[in-house]
Amino acid sequence: MAVSFNIFRPRYINPILLAVLRPLSKVAAILVGRGFRKWWQSLPAKKRELFIQHLLRNKYKYLGGSALLGTASYTYYEDHVVPTPLTGRRRFMVFTSDQLHTVSRHTYAEEISQYAHLLMPENHPMVSVVKRVGNRLLQANKNIPQLYTKYWTVTLIDDPTVNCFVLPSGDIVMFRGMMDLLENDDQVAAVVAHEMSHAVLEHASEQLSRGYLLDVLILLPLAVIWAFIPSDGLALVTQWFLNQVVKVLLHLPYSRSLEEEADSVGLQLAAKACFDVREASAFWGKMSVLDKIREKSGGSPPEDAAWLSTHPSNIERQEKIDAQMEEAISIRNFCQCPQLEERDPRQMVKILQKQLTITSSSS
Repeated sequence: MAVSFNIFRPRYINPILLAVLRPLSKVAAILVGRGFRKWWQSLPAKKRELFIQHLLRNKYKYLGGSALLGTASYTYYEDHVVPTPLTGRRRFMVFTSDQLHTVSRHTYAEEISQYAHLLMPENHPMVSVVKRVGNRLLQANKNIPQLYTKYWTVTLIDDPTVNCFVLPSGDIVMFRGMMDLLENDDQVAAVVAHEMSHAVLEHASEQLSRGYLLDVLILLPLAVIWAFIPSDGLALVTQWFLNQVVKVLLHLPYSRSLEEEADSVGLQLAAKACFDVREASAFWGKMSVLDKIREKSGGSPPEDAAWLSTHPSNIERQEKIDAQMEEAISIRNFCQCPQLEERDPRQMVKILQKQLTITSSSS
């Protein structure tokens, strides 16, 4: 049974309302900017000069109004900066996972309806593995209240897609393609704990909140573009360029940082559940080598360059996990877990690296 906690938080925005307002606000900014440009172009030179004189006479009024608006905006921002569960990182939030629960359940129903004929039965061995691992993670981390504000479910889809995701409601969806790459319960735990961490850390709410904030901040530049770029065609190209800059410099790096945070917290969840955390490194090492083998074999290349991806590269993930391995093993020892066997969890990685060497030399 889920436990509810009454925690005071600022007033939050309804995500459904915002889904309507976000595109409308951008359209409004474009129309206002374009309308100003058309109006300005139609003005005679004398009236333009009168308008400029009016601005100069009342500049302190306009500056004062802008300052008041800026102060109110900053106050609103500060009132909605809250600590992230577990990590304490401060972030801007205008949504909560509770608000997104209904939306995510609807998303889950839509996603599952696409694969209704591919759902694995409850008694399928793969389903049993994920449930067993998930329950072990929940039991070992029962001191984390955010885990018990979710109704965790597991759905496996008989599809070769290599993917696993979680919704804010706690619905975990795993594809057979991902399970086929996981060699043991420890690697399953690395993936499932990562996805659980996304939900516990409220990353979906955070991403939407940050997107909302950036959308608001971009409204003025958007209006300025359409007001001062001399033609609609040039304004459209400039707007596209602005969107790409925001995506590459703001959206994508932030998304990658959230993935790294989920990796870090997931590693701790798995350690407390006494899983062999070394297998997390082995798994991402294997994924990195498999990418290179596919590329050398003429298959699809690895994901986009790191700076154009929503996720860190597989090799980067392995390196960052390796850097935290000592701490994760310390957590394991503190929880009085059985001692790790003296074996090499990267054996499969070494086999694949040899295969990569053979493929490279023969090409």
